This record gives sequence, structure tokens and C-alpha cells, in this order.
Amino acid sequence: MKATDQISVGVVIRTRDRPIFVKRALASVQAQTHGNWQIVLVNDGGDAQMLARAIAPYARALSAANRLSVLDFSPGIGRSAAFNRGVEALETEFVACLDDDDSWAPDFLSALAGFYQQIRDLVPDLGGVAAQVTALREDFFDSAAGPEIRIVGEDGLPPSFKRNEFLVNALAYACYRQDLYPVQWILRREAVRAVGGFPEQFDVMEDRAFMNAFLARYRLAVLDRKLAFHHRRVARKDDRARNVLMNTLDNPSYDWRCFSDLARPSFDLEARADATDAMRSLAADLLGELNYETSAIWQKVDGEMRSLNERLERDKAEMHAALRALMAELGGLNMPAPVAQDIAAPARPMVANPVFDIWAALPATEFCQHLQPGTRFAERLELSRAAPEDGLLMHAARAQGKFQIQFPDTRDWSAIELRLDGLAAAGQGLRVHLQLASPDGYLFETALVRRDPQAGRATDFELSDFEVHACARMGGCLVAREISADWLARASMPKLSIVLPRKAQNFRFICNTLLVERL
Repeated sequence: MKATDQISVGVVIRTRDRPIFVKRALASVQAQTHGNWQIVLVNDGGDAQMLARAIAPYARALSAANRLSVLDFSPGIGRSAAFNRGVEALETEFVACLDDDDSWAPDFLSALAGFYQQIRDLVPDLGGVAAQVTALREDFFDSAAGPEIRIVGEDGLPPSFKRNEFLVNALAYACYRQDLYPVQWILRREAVRAVGGFPEQFDVMEDRAFMNAFLARYRLAVLDRKLAFHHRRVARKDDRARNVLMNTLDNPSYDWRCFSDLARPSFDLEARADATDAMRSLAADLLGELNYETSAIWQKVDGEMRSLNERLERDKAEMHAALRALMAELGGLNMPAPVAQDIAAPARPMVANPVFDIWAALPATEFCQHLQPGTRFAERLELSRAAPEDGLLMHAARAQGKFQIQFPDTRDWSAIELRLDGLAAAGQGLRVHLQLASPDGYLFETALVRRDPQAGRATDFELSDFEVHACARMGGCLVAREISADWLARASMPKLSIVLPRKAQNFRFICNTLLVERL
């Protein structure tokens, strides 16, 4: 048993008629490396039979191990009460709130349990710990097996989610300058019960009202690792039908402003004998007003900047059209498209008999598709990513001689790998020709990859022979990498890795040519 497994964590999952989500939530808990957990699944007024059918593959194993119990409420009792009933049904030291449409990294529980053990003696009033969060954008797609959820990108988060304090600041949280989602924390169960759990008169903003009460009595420390995932649907704005796929427990007709204000710490000098509480509440009101005024100013500035940028784009288009007309009148000349849209890529290399050509491996017609890390495409290409999500997008157009992959964020590691096995005969080497284009310009690397002969797992690889290249702005580059016959003879599962710039936002990998010839 690991030291962190001494800490027991109960996971409350609230759901209502969303089997496609709840299965993912159960799988997320099942994948945890932490060994001491149990789940209470609270069905808040949903179809009990539909839920039972959906979770049957999980329920058999989890129930047999006493790791899963299901609470069915018909009619529903509301999202706050659903969480509280789940807490009461547990006997664990800690409790977590994993809503059915959210998920965790596999080491979420183990990392937070270890973090708590590490700092609890330093913070006597520590009530729990939390991790950083990533917001993921997802959508539904039809498949032969039925509707599927796919990640299509990463959403930005407000600055309130990105503060780097070690402890959550109660005043900052009270006035929305610091924020958390329930998916981010695990809290001591006795502390949750001591503050009364989620306020049951709330059906929205209940987590904020609860956390304000919690932070008045306990500290909450934040681990600086992104281990929680808050999922958002692309079509969420149309999520109104409470149907099987798209239902949300929150009712859009509720007055969010009302519950938002009620969630803040109240200020009542007569009812509060404790001057500390009174000052905290008053400070929250003052900071809230400051935040409101600051937000209004930034919204105005942001709106004016967007309007100005739109006007500049319109003026630029009009000037370009007028210039084209003038050139035509002067000499019947054709002016090229706006330079911002033209990328002068280098000439395609001449290879007589390539053993691999990207355009022979892709369909002749223009097409788009989703890409998933670790899944092969175009016969020999794979994505290597330091991130679990799929949903990366590719567009290929042979007529334009261009295929591109959109990366919302390249993170710490993103690479496109070309498998080289089977391309060279004995004693032969290879030369890989790579022709790229870029509207912005960037630096990247290429490296040789092979199966690590010392590794115990088939998925462990070693990289060597890194070379740095520059892809010119509004131009491109042509790279030729020679791979020796000697290295190929010694390499198991050889690959060429195209290592993209790290931590690049909205990065486009644009490739015009990818050819391999024998030497």
C-alpha cells in the first residue's frame, strides 16, 4: 500500500439523465492511481433504469469491491441536496465533488492526498487541498456505436482561476477575484459537514455559497498542477431541453444575479458579534465594488479595441480592392491576393521514386478530420502529445498542396512523428524531405526516435540527433534529414520526430510536402 492510500476519499457524482457523461466520470475515477476511494452516484430525479443500463459494465466490478453505491431520488431533490446526501452516505476522511460531465487526470487523487500529507502539520486549520484546472471544449459526434463526445479544443479561463497563491484568499474568492470549480478540490468530510454542506435553497451558485462559508473557517491549499478538467460543450448555449445527451442540472431560467449576490458573505452588524466576521464581510463588499468598476472599464476598453480592429480590417479590404481596380485600369495587371493570406513556400523538392509521399497517403479530395494522439493517420504519421485530450483538427487539400493541423496549445511537448520502419532495405539509408509554410514564422526541431532498448515498456522511446530549423514568416522552409543505414539497422521502431514550438497558442502546422527517398 502506498503512503497516500492511508487517506480515504469519497467521490460524489451528481447526475440526471446523462448516461454518456456519467460513464466517462466513472471511468475517470476508476483510472485513479490512488487506491483508497469509493463512489456515491446520486441520481437526482433521472430515469433509474436508463442509468442502471448505462453503468452496468462499471457497476458489477465496483459494487463487488464495495466501491460504488447508487442513490436514486424520484422526484429529484436538487443539485445541492444531491451532493449533501452523497456526503452523508460516505464514511471516508475526504470528499470530492465530480460532476458527471467533468473528469480528472489519473494521478489527481494521489497527488492531492500526498500534498495534504505534506503540508497538514504546517497549516493546523487546513480543511482541504485543490489542483489547478484545464477547461476543455467538446462536442457530440455520431458514430456506429451511437453519439460520442470528443474534445475539440481548450478554452481560456479568467485570471481568477490562474492566481498562484499557495492558499486560497478568502476575500479574493468572496469578490470573484479568485475562483475554483468543485472538480478541483478534495475536502475533509468533517469540515464539509461542519459548514452545512451545499446550501439546499440554491440550485445554482451553490458551490460559491458553500466555499465562502468553508473559507471562513478553514484553509484551502492549491497544488500548482493542472490535474482537473472542466468540460464545456460547444452547443452549451442551446442546452435547454433536459434530454438524455445534453441535459444540465442547472435551469437557465434561474436568476443568476440573485444567487450570485446571496452566495457572497452577508454583512449584518447586529447578528454578528464577531468583529472579524463583520470586517471580512465589509471588506468583501468594498473589494466587490472595486472589482465591478474595474471589470466595467476593461469591458469598455476591450469592446472599443474589437470595434477598432474590425474597422481596420474593413478599411484594409477596401484599400486592397481599390488598389486592384487601379492596377487593372493602368495596365490590365492582376494583383495577387492580400499579402497576409499569401505564404510563399519553397519549391517542392524533386524526388524521382519516393518510398513515401504524404499526398499518396492522403485522399485525393479535400477533407477534414479529428486527430487523436497515438493514433496513426496518413499511413505513417502519429501525434505525440504531453496531454491526454484528443480533438485536434486536420485539413488536407491536395489541389492546394497543403495539409495543416490546428493545435489550440502545443503544451510542453507536441510532435508529429513519421514511422520509418520498412522503408529502407538492408544497407540503405533514408532522406526525408519536409517542406513547411507559416504565416507567422517559428523555430522547431527534428530528431531521430527509436524504441529504448533499456526500457521495460513498449511505449518508451529515446530521442537523439536533434536539429533546429527556422520556418520563415510569410514563407517557409525546406528541410532534408539524412538517416544513416547504420542507425536504421540498430533502431527498433525508428521514427523521425518533428518537434513543434513549446507552449504555442493556436499554432498551425502547415505542410506542403513530406517525401522519403532511399539512399
